[in-house]
Order: sequence, then structure tokens, then C-alpha cells
Amino acid sequence: MSLISRRMAHIKPSPTLAVTARATELKSLGHDVIDFGAGEPDFDTPQFIKDAAIRALEQGKTKYTAVGGTLSLRKAIAQKFKRENGIDYTPEQIVVGVGAKQVIFNAFLASLDPGDEVIIPAPYWVSYPDMVALAEGVPVIVKCALNNHLKLTPEELEKAITPQTKWLILNSPSNPTGMAYSRKELEDLAAVLRRHPQVHVLSDDIYEHLVYDDFQFTTLVQVAPDLKERVLTVNGVSKSYSMTGWRIHSSGSLLPLSVLRSPYG
Repeated sequence: MSLISRRMAHIKPSPTLAVTARATELKSLGHDVIDFGAGEPDFDTPQFIKDAAIRALEQGKTKYTAVGGTLSLRKAIAQKFKRENGIDYTPEQIVVGVGAKQVIFNAFLASLDPGDEVIIPAPYWVSYPDMVALAEGVPVIVKCALNNHLKLTPEELEKAITPQTKWLILNSPSNPTGMAYSRKELEDLAAVLRRHPQVHVLSDDIYEHLVYDDFQFTTLVQVAPDLKERVLTVNGVSKSYSMTGWRIHSSGSLLPLSVLRSPYG
């Protein structure tokens, strides 16, 4: 009897960690290397955030909290959604986790049965297929064309959906391409989703504030509020606020699987 479970055969070592390790090795040898591995901001965590953390430590806020996040944190996240995205979530619709990756994995583990399909537009963040496979789901990779700016089109989405489709992953702005869906593009995808009520959407918005050329970020629930109960909005602080090692993340809606990373607790 093997110590390692059979499910571990479905996943492979992280390409991100492999690239990062190789870049570190080359740097140690004196090579001038630009590391495109881990999504690590090149600026420090803002001072006011570090000051707030120090005050919390000095006040003894180092004990266990509620599993889904403290009420004050979940209220702050709800306010963020209302203020920045025009979306109404209650604290009861929000869960805080130890990282967006963990939150997404938890959602798949809680919702996928063997054979359930998850549509993943490519290029994609390397962890998506492995998380789906580890939860015994089936990754369905849709290769997005360069002449469509590496975006999933409504026609491609329609073709990829089957009776076994349970999730669609939308990552905008995208890791690794940097592309982002416009309001009109999201509206067109929403029109397809309305015809397939069994399909839920994981909206990975972790790069929400890292946009360029006056692009206006929009998340799916903003343009299709009627789909709100089918959308798991994942967001957080690690990228926009350079808090990758802080491990506080959260999500909103899709009861009872709400998950979103919050800017502040």
C-alpha cells in the first residue's frame, strides 16, 4: 500500500516555483535576470498597512478568530464591493481565507464531483487545472486566439459547455497575459451563461487594480446582476497592495461558497 494517495497522480509540480527557483539560481551566479515566475509586486507593502498591523499586534489581536473572518473584516469587504464595484453583499455572503489559491481550491473541493467539468480559458494561471484535477473534476481547456487578444469569445464558450459543465473560470485582468475583459465583452459572455443555468462562474479579480491605459475594470456581477447567485467573486490584497506573504483573502456571493480577498480587515 502506497503512502501517497492516487489523487496526487493528477497533479504536477508547480511551473511557477520551478521558474522562480531557476531565476534565483541564475541571479546567484551573477546573471541579469527578469523573473516572470511568481506574481510578486516590485513595491513594498504601503506603510499605513504595516502601521495598522503593528497596532493590532500591540493590542493583542493574535488569537483565533471566526472561521469565516471577523465580522468587522467582512463588513469592510462588503463596503469595498459597494464603493468600488457597485455590488451589494452582506457580511454573511463573504468568507475570508488564507489565500486566493486556497479559497479557489476549497470551492472546487466543496462543489466538484468526479466528472464535473470546469472551463479554463488559455493562457491560464498554472494552478487552475491542477486544483480542478485534485478535486476530481475535469479541466476543459479552451485555447483563446491571439487575434481575439487571448480572450474567450461567446462562440468559444457556447461550444465548450456540455451537460457536465459546472464552472467557468474568468480571470480578468489575466495572469499571465494581462488582458482584461471590457463591460461589453462580459455582457456577451453573460448572454451565453443565461442559456446554461447549470454553469457557475469563478470570477478571479485578484489583479483588479493593476490595469493600464485608462482601462476601466468591470467584474461580471456588475454587468449581469441576475447571475449573482451563480458567481463566486474572488479578490484580495496580495497583488494590489503587495501583501503576498500576509495571507488574507476573501470572496463574495454564491452562497454558501462565498470567497473574496479583502483589501483590509
